Amino acid sequence: MNSYSHFQMKDWLDNSAFQRWVYHGEREEFWRGIIESYPEQTANIEQARKILLAVRGQLDVLPESEVKQRVNEILNAIPDELSHALPWWRSNWLKLAAMLLLALGIVTALFRERENLQTFVANLRSPEKPTSIEVHNQTLTFQLVNLPDGSSVVLKKNARITYPAVFATNHREVTLRGEAFFEVVKNPQQPFLVYAGSMVTKVKGTSFSIKANDGDEDVELVVKTGIVEVSALEDEPASRVLKHKKLILKPNEQVTFNRKSLNMTTKTVQKPVLLNLPVENQDFEFRRTPLADVFAALEQTYGISIQFDAKKISHCTLTAKLGDEPMHEKLDLICAVVNARYETRGSVVSVTSEGCE
Repeated sequence: MNSYSHFQMKDWLDNSAFQRWVYHGEREEFWRGIIESYPEQTANIEQARKILLAVRGQLDVLPESEVKQRVNEILNAIPDELSHALPWWRSNWLKLAAMLLLALGIVTALFRERENLQTFVANLRSPEKPTSIEVHNQTLTFQLVNLPDGSSVVLKKNARITYPAVFATNHREVTLRGEAFFEVVKNPQQPFLVYAGSMVTKVKGTSFSIKANDGDEDVELVVKTGIVEVSALEDEPASRVLKHKKLILKPNEQVTFNRKSLNMTTKTVQKPVLLNLPVENQDFEFRRTPLADVFAALEQTYGISIQFDAKKISHCTLTAKLGDEPMHEKLDLICAVVNARYETRGSVVSVTSEGCE
């Protein structure tokens, strides 16, 4: 396997195998493995993917004159300071790509509207500031949110979570308002930080609940699995400077953080249940359990819909004990055991299986 640790943006754009993955989804598992093996390349990979998709678009056929005009708009709109920041724009790669597109009569539909072009260029102006995403649960029940790294967050009603479209290479930061349960992908090299009120929670892979409602004086956290570090922040959140003492919490331990005094008190609880969400109570232990029942448990736990062929899986059973893995990791493990595949679209999961003998 090639070493991708020293790849620059141009290297990803010029890599034909990478282009085939972006355009046609070839060797999906291989490229997922590359992303996991080279977390420091996450930002470069995501930016290169966006640029390739922007160049290709939806393969609309337009007159050559219009194609040339759109390509020139893109090139001319890129500011001089970006050219210095990203020297590869001065290379012949993009020009050659544009000529190829002109020859084939292909142009991106993403630039049909001037607003789309301006948005694309604006993103290039500030590549160090990934687009932020906010999810506000305005439903009457809980809502599952899948983060860019594969971590799962279950939001209670009225809760909000804000996170970048692409996490930084050395840490993962999210901001929470309200109540939520987290299942974090384990990655010691990329700590996961949750900012809630004036409290910051730092983990490397674990599951826990946080209650941080705007009107409450206290922020509460309960650990279900793993180790959690909590501490207070300076008055200015943007500084991200920690002060006061830090506490290390283990499973079945709870901390109550006072927003005004910044005092933290801990206690041991019999069950790590803070929000009365189904995911807090589920132990995910199955013993020769019919696969349909396993899917029903996941649906109830995460508020999703799993579609499958009942006849195909009628003889499939699962014996496994799952822990604090995020929802997608649980599905990966389950499907690997029963030789199935799945696709996720929003809150709907489609499972394909050839059946079990």
